[in-house]
Amino acid sequence: MVLQADTVYKKMELRKNLLLQEIFQNGPIGRSELGRNLRMSKSRLCEVVLEMIDVGLITEDLEGTERRGRRPVPLSTNPDYGCFIGLDFEAKRMRVVVVDFSGQVLFQKQQKLKAIKRRNSLINKLLAFIDEGTKAAKKSKAKILGIGIAAPGTIHRKTGTLVHHDLIEAAHNIPLRQLVEAHTGLPCVVENNIRCYALREWSSGAAKNMSNFVFIAVRSGFGLAIMADGKALNGSHGLSGEAGSAPAPSNAPVSQWKTLNDLVSEKALNVESEENAIDIPRAKAKPAGEILGAMTATLATLLDPQAIVLAGALLKPEGPLWNTVNQTYNRFMLADVKDGVQLIPSEVGPFAAAIGATQRCFQELYSTRLNLETQSFRN
Repeated sequence: MVLQADTVYKKMELRKNLLLQEIFQNGPIGRSELGRNLRMSKSRLCEVVLEMIDVGLITEDLEGTERRGRRPVPLSTNPDYGCFIGLDFEAKRMRVVVVDFSGQVLFQKQQKLKAIKRRNSLINKLLAFIDEGTKAAKKSKAKILGIGIAAPGTIHRKTGTLVHHDLIEAAHNIPLRQLVEAHTGLPCVVENNIRCYALREWSSGAAKNMSNFVFIAVRSGFGLAIMADGKALNGSHGLSGEAGSAPAPSNAPVSQWKTLNDLVSEKALNVESEENAIDIPRAKAKPAGEILGAMTATLATLLDPQAIVLAGALLKPEGPLWNTVNQTYNRFMLADVKDGVQLIPSEVGPFAAAIGATQRCFQELYSTRLNLETQSFRN
């Protein structure tokens, strides 16, 4: 009987979390539309909504003091309920943000990350930068609910460990989640930074309202995420999308083939900053654009997504690679698929991965999956 009662309670929590995530993604949203989207009865919906309003998770601006006889008022997540800290780091830079419960950015800061060889030095730098976000959150007097880490390279998602990253020598078997939780006393979620970037694109960028898309980012390294229904395709070992170390075939002997990180990245093209106009010699930009254009055409043919989103300073429409990527893409795309799968530029800014990390933390804390075998929620 205790087990059955526990299961019922968790199912009630699941309904609440489903509503919360739907409101976060699509709000402000009216009750009728919310009920239709989730196929929930009016009576059950009202019951859960009132409970969520009472605990402060969501808000509903009432006209007057009575609920009856008024026009529908949209529901929104309550920005004052709390906040999340998000950290995004790559080979050349770190970014930290503080985001309120409605997804609005309260604080953001960027800092260069120089080459680090010692593992402990890297850990100390990351924890110190998280502290800056914590201080900013405390100044706003917002309750910190959790921390999201957007980390580069191979991530062991179950343990929150950064296994390795080709472009950061010190990034080797770092138990990020464990270290951050011990340092801050707050729950922490660790995810690959390109998947976090793609999540932000899905929630409020070029891929909003798309159920299936491919996301490619050229930053310090080369990254890719395959998104379905707002979640990244993880693969059977959690490594799906780790494209930076993939080889690019050439006429040279196999032993001399280079990886996408070696050929299509800020490091490979000697880009020092994302902020200023980027000028790359055509001799370097053209082959990089052709490789990326051919790759996007292959992905479009194999996966048939709704779109392929390109992100990073190098891939802006006015950037040095965009035209070559498009020309090569159109050359190799199947005619039957070409019109349906467009290349589109990212619509979110450079702090997108850090913000996406806070959204992953939100997803984990308010999970929409119920595991009846272990009697716990897991994403």
